[in-house]
Amino acid sequence: MFTPKPQVEWKRITDRPIGELNNEYRVLVPKPTQGLFPANLGVTRVSLEETEEDAATIEPHLYADPRNEFLQWNSALDDQMAVSEVFPIAQRDLGGGDADTDQIMAAFRALDARLALLYAVNDLSESETEMFGALFDTKSAEPIAAIRAHAVSIEPPQDEEKQDAPDLWETDSRALVREKFEKLVHRCMRELIVNDQPAPVEAPTG
Repeated sequence: MFTPKPQVEWKRITDRPIGELNNEYRVLVPKPTQGLFPANLGVTRVSLEETEEDAATIEPHLYADPRNEFLQWNSALDDQMAVSEVFPIAQRDLGGGDADTDQIMAAFRALDARLALLYAVNDLSESETEMFGALFDTKSAEPIAAIRAHAVSIEPPQDEEKQDAPDLWETDSRALVREKFEKLVHRCMRELIVNDQPAPVEAPTG
């Protein structure tokens, strides 16, 4: 039986109004970036974890969750030469306490990551999952793009139910939404790279 878990809201990622996103990304900066690439990319997933207090007073807390981040995102962006390195951060990198956006940005800046991808996954039902996040410029701690993917599990045809079990990587909403989200992040990153302008160069005096 499906047991709903506390859902992460957009405000846990960014306070900036995002608007509706349906399997798409949106660049949030009004003009092309300048000197943003090449850049290191820091990644972390944020999730809500309930405390072990009385059920009537449970308060959700935000934690960084780096599961499989290194392999997943290096593989997803390995053809983008302007992304020089991808690495995750974990809760221990934040110096303790809840993983709010300010702490996460400070941790990425300490690791010399120019870009940061913060995202979350919500199981909306037993067969429906969403995955959303924002790409940040860590210097300004402002989001430059927002991404959201949504997927519903694929039910096998009735006449095939008695055959081999379906491949969950091809039918389960959690696997389908991850694939969609990765592709959207890739497309978003590619657009930012193509439109990024060279940083201004000052000629040395004399």
